[in-house]
Amino acid sequence: MTKDRFGLLVRCNPSKWDWRTEVAQDGSESSVMWTCRLKQGSIPEQTPVWVLGTNGSGFFCTGYTLGDIRETDGSRDNNWKPGHEHRGGRAPRIELKLRMTLVSEDILRASPFDYLINRQNTFSWLTEEEAFFLEDNVG
Repeated sequence: MTKDRFGLLVRCNPSKWDWRTEVAQDGSESSVMWTCRLKQGSIPEQTPVWVLGTNGSGFFCTGYTLGDIRETDGSRDNNWKPGHEHRGGRAPRIELKLRMTLVSEDILRASPFDYLINRQNTFSWLTEEEAFFLEDNVG
């Protein structure tokens, strides 16, 4: 990874996608195919990820990437909330291995990294300092 790419912050809007239907609630790891707009070959396998929910919902999961980005069908089952089912169609996705975390975003508010709360992109790269902070405080 380059100097400024030590992990990925992944944003999740729980009002559009019911993440609890795909991420195990018992503390074990789950494999999730996550829609992305990143270029194939741009994310090394085993890149750490932290999933931060929108609207103050905190960190849902931590994990890492598996494999490369590929065009796949998503799940159209119960995972997408009404009005967002179309997002389960064919799209570029990357496989994430995730474990439920459930940590308040207040951990960010009381830190020099509070600006991460306002990141809008679904995927955004983290610097070494940001990644180490999340590793130490979120898991």
